[in-house]
Formats: sequence, structure tokens, C-alpha cells
Amino acid sequence: MHTYSTDNDKRPTVYGVLGFAAYLLVLIIGWATSLLAAGLPAIAGGTISWGLAFTILSAGFIRRGWKTPVARSTGASRAPDFSGDWKGYIKTSYEGHIDEEALHESNDTEAEMQRVAAKLHIDQTWRKISVHLSTENSESDSTGATVLTKEGRWPSLTYQYGNEPDVDSESSMRAHDGTADLSLKRNGEQDVLEGFYYTGPGRENYGEMYFERQP
Repeated sequence: MHTYSTDNDKRPTVYGVLGFAAYLLVLIIGWATSLLAAGLPAIAGGTISWGLAFTILSAGFIRRGWKTPVARSTGASRAPDFSGDWKGYIKTSYEGHIDEEALHESNDTEAEMQRVAAKLHIDQTWRKISVHLSTENSESDSTGATVLTKEGRWPSLTYQYGNEPDVDSESSMRAHDGTADLSLKRNGEQDVLEGFYYTGPGRENYGEMYFERQP
């Protein structure tokens, strides 16, 4: 996983709040152990260090807390939760041969651009993210990302990636770098990631992307 940037970065403020919460936690534990010391002499004077308390609280927020309603309502975190498995297709300008088993079920053989079946697997925490895309013939992994949450627009995930085709793929399918720009939308009860991609000099292709979040 790698870090991602965002247009609503409250991380310094959140760390300050967590630091203060850790200080309170140390005081509360010290007070509680002093009250219980009469019945349980073994815990007299027991407490934890501020550093340990801060580490525990930070780890909890980074992994889970940033997605809670409290974090959302207070503005501590506005980055959408992209994590999970997504299934869909890539509509590509690639003009080489594509095996039939690699095509998406909605592909139109008469269309100018073909639809290739694809899957996304996204891991995400408050600070880091990784995007893995796989098709029948190649795989790619993100190397950098930006999450935008500007009001009045769909939340978006833009990421740079490196792609490695399978060894038995067409010779025209070379390793390359590229960029994908996806918007998180809602289609009824279905979460959808939809956008476009373009590649670097290694391939010079472009196209559209469409994915639905899997249960």
C-alpha cells in the first residue's frame, strides 16, 4: 500500500485530537487503578504510557475509525471508502487481438472499442491505499493516488499504475504505466466506479472504465 493525497486533509488536526485523547486515557486508567487498588493490590499504580495509548488510538482510527459516522459527521474524514472487490469492464482503444474469453459479456463485436472484462481489488486505510486491477491477460498495481471530495461533484479516485501483461500475451501488449480517473457514483442501491484511463508511451491507449462493488 502507498499513501494518497486528498483535498480535505485533516490529518494534523486529527493527530492532535488523538494525542489529547491518549493523555486523557492515561489519566483515566491511572484513576481507575487507584480506586481498585484496595481490592486488588496487584494493580496499584498500574497505568500505560502516553506513547502506547497514542499508538493504540491512532492504529484504531487509521484502520477502522475513519469510516465511522462520528468521523464523517465531525469532518475528521471525508475520503470515501473504496475498499473491497469491484467487477466490470474496460472499454479500450487497443486495436490488437483480444481473446474471446477476455471480453466482457456486454461486449459488442461491431463497436469501435471493445469491452474487456476486469476486476478491481482495493485495500484502503485512512492514510494508505492500493488498487489492483486484473484482466484475463494482464495485471496492474497502483503506485500513487489522489482522492478528491469537493462539494458539488462525485468523489473521485485518480491513481497512477504500472501494468504487466502475461508472458503469453500478444507481443503488442507491452508493460506500461498509465493513469486512471474514477468517480464514485450511486446507481440505485449499487456503488459504481466509473471513469477513464490513458496509458503512457509504452502503449498509448485510452478508454473508459466501469465497475460495480461486489457484496
